[in-house]
Order: sequence, then structure tokens, then C-alpha cells
Amino acid sequence: MLRITRSESGDGVTLLLEGKLLEPWVGELRAAIGSAGGTTSLVLDLAGLRFADSVGALLLATMQRKGVVLREPSAFIAALVAAAIE
Repeated sequence: MLRITRSESGDGVTLLLEGKLLEPWVGELRAAIGSAGGTTSLVLDLAGLRFADSVGALLLATMQRKGVVLREPSAFIAALVAAAIE
């Protein structure tokens, strides 16, 4: 299960991700990212993300390459994202 909580500030949009980012929920995260389009900055707060499968990790890595900030990933999530880039 993945919970996405959106918050906005003058600087842009932050999406707080909690739970597990698995393939069935990747589309929901893509939609949330798409709805934040056109903002000055987008941050994915990963402090509450416990797991990501290969599809979820690849989406995070892709977003990071596009300039999206991945805030507070655990060491485990950071390693999954790094492995998805390779």
C-alpha cells in the first residue's frame, strides 16, 4: 500500500510517500507527479517509504535524473534507487 500526501508552498510541491512503492501503485505516483507539473520545484519526501520494487525504484531514479529532489530516503531506498540507475 502506498499513501501519497501532497503539500504546497511558495517554493513548489512536496509529495510525501509512505508505505511501499510497488508496480500496482506506480501509476498513481505518476499521476500525482503529473498533477504537480509546472511548479517551480517538486520534492518527493521518502522518509516514510519502506520499500520499492524494481519498477518503483526505476521511477524514483528517473524522477531524480529529471531534477526532482528525493528528500530523506533511507539507506535502503537510496541503494535501490542507485541500483536502478546502473
